[in-house]
Amino acid sequence: MGAEGAAPIIFRKELEKAGNAAELLQEKIRQYREEFANPYRAAEHLHVDDVIDPAETRLKLIAALEMVINKQEDLPKKKHVLFPLK
Repeated sequence: MGAEGAAPIIFRKELEKAGNAAELLQEKIRQYREEFANPYRAAEHLHVDDVIDPAETRLKLIAALEMVINKQEDLPKKKHVLFPLK
């Protein structure tokens, strides 16, 4: 959901009380973009691992997929057998 969709929901009570709701909505959209919808905010909370240059995206994806191409998961054996129920 973008700022245009989120701001009317988050700031609904303020918009209902405002005399000029359209102008306040534009201000709240700008505020939402500055506070929540920016990459620096996500990086502060450690949600960003790396910033990839668009020219290097293909190489990074290939390297990541090659790293796990032969990966095998060792699952524990089942403790119980499921018998057919009638």
